[in-house]
Amino acid sequence: MKKKIITISFIAVLSIIFWGAVALSQDYIATIKVRIVYTDLPKNYSVGYSSITESYLQVKGKGWELAKLSVGSVEDFYVSVHRRPGRHKKDLSDFIESNQWLFPSMQVLQISPSQIEFDVDRINSKIVKLAKNFTLNFKQGFDATSEISLDPAYVEVFGSYSLLRKVDSIRTVAQEFNNVSEAITTHITLEETPGLRYSVNRTKLDVDVQKIVDKSFVGVPVEVKNVPDAKELILYPAKIDVVLRGGINKLGKLTNDSLKVVIDFWDALKEEGGKVEPEIIIPKFTNIISVEPKKLEYIIKQY
Repeated sequence: MKKKIITISFIAVLSIIFWGAVALSQDYIATIKVRIVYTDLPKNYSVGYSSITESYLQVKGKGWELAKLSVGSVEDFYVSVHRRPGRHKKDLSDFIESNQWLFPSMQVLQISPSQIEFDVDRINSKIVKLAKNFTLNFKQGFDATSEISLDPAYVEVFGSYSLLRKVDSIRTVAQEFNNVSEAITTHITLEETPGLRYSVNRTKLDVDVQKIVDKSFVGVPVEVKNVPDAKELILYPAKIDVVLRGGINKLGKLTNDSLKVVIDFWDALKEEGGKVEPEIIIPKFTNIISVEPKKLEYIIKQY
């Protein structure tokens, strides 16, 4: 019984192999998506304007030939500029023979679009800023406690004048950082732009992330400025309490001296009702949650 099962299985496998060989030897028609790639450019020249960047080839060939081309993937279709600057208009059918990945026995039935126009311009360069194209989603209770730094923040871009004049920044690739609860130091690739090349292809992302907490600063002195001679601005009270929100490590290093609370004499003079609101200058990446009191009573003495 066991030998019989093995024999049947062997015959089945042979049948499948035979059927596959016969099927792959038949002619089929398939559509292949191709990416336009320019070759034989003059030294220090590149392609600027190009009417198309992709095309579709309808080809007829043996099944095994089409299978080797991995139908569904994008192939590179090479277009030679013959080292000639300026504007060109070509039929893509003129370059079929130079694309050796197409088997000689294959027949190209149709190309769509079938024509291409392009400019071959001298290479120029310009320095542009990198644009952030990523998202930071912080874990609940956490946030950034530093600037989002890119190093380098600028990149030199090389390409034809017609392309460069449209470029004022280069984006990083789209990326999402989720549930972030600690500092990030990583490299991010730059988004490619057809016809352009960059002095660098990636940049370093740095951002500090900390747990966000509140901290009270009690009895912060209020400074009075721009008081004219022979005058005095007397405040009541002369100190205030401030609650800040920020990163746990950052807040832990702050003291009352890290805050600056100021009242300008001339601002007080313009206020009515004998009360004035102080200006509170706090460290970066902290927020004021509460101030007590919000306004201070004052009197002006004349000497």
